[in-house]
Amino acid sequence: MARLTGVVIPDLNVKVEEETKRRKQRKSLRIFGQEITIHDMEGKNPHFVTRKIFEQSDIAIDQNRFFIPKSEVLWGLLSDREKTLVEGRRGLEVMVMDSRGGKYSLKLKKWRSLNQIVLNGGWRKLVEDNGLKAEVDCADIWSFRVNSMLCFAFNVKRQL
Repeated sequence: MARLTGVVIPDLNVKVEEETKRRKQRKSLRIFGQEITIHDMEGKNPHFVTRKIFEQSDIAIDQNRFFIPKSEVLWGLLSDREKTLVEGRRGLEVMVMDSRGGKYSLKLKKWRSLNQIVLNGGWRKLVEDNGLKAEVDCADIWSFRVNSMLCFAFNVKRQL
């Protein structure tokens, strides 16, 4: 701080350094103009997984599943135990946060026949709640962890 004729002038460098530290510590996603903060959910280790334009099969009511493209990125983030569960019959329970901040309990599974990782077991509700449209909506998909639980954030953007 500097004092100039009785007026206290704060040291701006200290404030800039403090703000930079806060920004680095706080991982957040800007979703439809609203900031949903992974840090506020006590989330750790955010990783960008992929971006995908929703296809008709992703939003079809009778399908109730979402194929995760470039699943090798996601596969690399899983522990050995999680990989075993994903390959198993029941899958791995995960939490998915949508663009509005809604939370959904879904299953992450690997379909061996297609060698694809999918989210299902409640996917239809997320599609309906968000009014997702094929070939119009695009999602940036982030993974993070709350405690040790694997979670996903879907940052959905409507392409005009």
